[in-house]
Amino acid sequence: MKDTPIPILCEDLVRVVVIPELQPVVCRTGSLIVRHDDEVIIETADGEFLGRVTRFTTPVVRPPRKRPGRILRFAVAEESRIDQEHLQQAREVERYVRRQASELNLDIRPIRAQIPLGGDSILVFFTAEQRVDFRPLLSDLGRRYQKRIEMRAMGVRDGARLTGGLGPCGRGLCCATFMTRFHSVTVRMAKRQNLSLNPAKISGMCGRLMCCLAHEVDQYPELQKRNRKPPQG
Repeated sequence: MKDTPIPILCEDLVRVVVIPELQPVVCRTGSLIVRHDDEVIIETADGEFLGRVTRFTTPVVRPPRKRPGRILRFAVAEESRIDQEHLQQAREVERYVRRQASELNLDIRPIRAQIPLGGDSILVFFTAEQRVDFRPLLSDLGRRYQKRIEMRAMGVRDGARLTGGLGPCGRGLCCATFMTRFHSVTVRMAKRQNLSLNPAKISGMCGRLMCCLAHEVDQYPELQKRNRKPPQG
């Protein structure tokens, strides 16, 4: 039996999926009463986007990691059509950026392209191990698409948070599900918990040390005094 959609009350924070593969955007509902799976237009710092509301099953007890977006209105059929065109064009942009970055020998990893509802600009998110001069690529993209192009660099951990995924534990990535900020993580934390120091076993999807190494490390001194150890999972 299909669940009856549960209304989300005014001024609640809800999650809105703008791109299915990416993490939802936290938004305020304002004066609207929205339901799970409603198509809405949201406003963020990057512009207006069409998204689909996802339902909260528990109250939001943690503040969002950045300023929430705002739900402006319900989407209409024409806006849905435009959004589908933008999604298809964004995928083509991603393929082109990867190809051109390789041809220009740019050491970058494109994460995702995004086109606001107005269609006047393209946002390209990427990660890079070091500073890269991407001006030739920027000029090429501007000529090809005749839009304002914004190349937005992010750290590899931010890239993993943006795309999401599953960790070796089988759960959603900590950074993409509940963490509001990144912690400093060191190999010493793994040693303190008697974990393997094999980089393949303690590194996350981003290639850095897993954030969860910092979650229980402070409990170990007291538990070791009692000759106990927290369960490992």
